[in-house]
Amino acid sequence: MPEGKLDLRLRLGLREGSVYYFVERRLTSPEPHYFIVVNYDPVAQRVLLLAVLTTNIRDAKRRRAGHLETLVEFASGDAELFPKGCVADCNDLFDIPLVEFNERFTRGDIVYFEKDVSIENRRALRKAIHASKLVPDEIKASVAPP
Repeated sequence: MPEGKLDLRLRLGLREGSVYYFVERRLTSPEPHYFIVVNYDPVAQRVLLLAVLTTNIRDAKRRRAGHLETLVEFASGDAELFPKGCVADCNDLFDIPLVEFNERFTRGDIVYFEKDVSIENRRALRKAIHASKLVPDEIKASVAPP
């Protein structure tokens, strides 16, 4: 997709740490979730790597009991974005081609938040992703070093 075809709001706001809220069909829940962009240059890379947030913190910790370093917790009100405490399991990232994301965004299926997660939280996400033994090296290469 030529950069000129990218929705202007998306082109200006899409970066590591951007937060979006939408329904993802690959999740078992039909409800919308918060997603954080984790790759360092999603426009140039033509794909978004996203960490999904869940409020089921206890379940996430139980599932990753031996690898808690791959979870990143966000307190309620963190970045003035998240109404409840939540966690990102950085072992399980979602990739969405930029073309598809742009189409969904322009249709209004995706809500964008003007405030990004903090640099501290972005570093924590990077560290957790790079600590994961489940994330392939080619995916880690798209995420900035911790």
